[in-house]
Amino acid sequence: MLLWTFIIFYSLILFIGWKVYRNSAKGRKKTLSYLFLLNLAVFYLGSISVHLWLNNKEPNLQDFVTVYGLLTIGVYVASIEVPGFLILSHYDEKSIGVLRIAREHLITSTFDFSPSIQSLQTLVNKHKSRLEELHLFANLSYFVQSSNQMKHINRSVLDLLLIEINQSVRSVSQKSKHPFPKLIDVLSLTGLSFLIAQLLR
Repeated sequence: MLLWTFIIFYSLILFIGWKVYRNSAKGRKKTLSYLFLLNLAVFYLGSISVHLWLNNKEPNLQDFVTVYGLLTIGVYVASIEVPGFLILSHYDEKSIGVLRIAREHLITSTFDFSPSIQSLQTLVNKHKSRLEELHLFANLSYFVQSSNQMKHINRSVLDLLLIEINQSVRSVSQKSKHPFPKLIDVLSLTGLSFLIAQLLR
């Protein structure tokens, strides 16, 4: 009875968390929303496995909290923390790649105007949402549009764009790759991180 109560409660909390996260997350973080469903699936599988391992017997309250508490932590690490780290790392690497290509097109436009501007326009259109998230889409679009109208590069915008892109590359590189960095701060402040570390010893 205690196990099913815990499973229902966990499922409800996770579903509410998923709904809130999906509605509030944008761009980079949006890619993590499906990990909540993965977490729930792994949790169900883990709970059934532990229940069978205990020979279908429900442990006393203290043992239940220990066993299923460790299970919950393990499931979180395996289904959200590690995959989330890999997904965010890949997303950021792709963003840096797009920024570096844009920078390359900007530089080559100073001596090879038409092909570089055309390539830059294609890149900007292809990665519109990513560049909007980095607050660079409007400026890059303006540079392309104004340069095409002038038939040569817009020098007044070019230098500023190169500075912005370099700053964005540094900013993306330094972003936390943890799916929920604020959770780490909360755990640290409450001392739960130390408690979890002791339980996992």
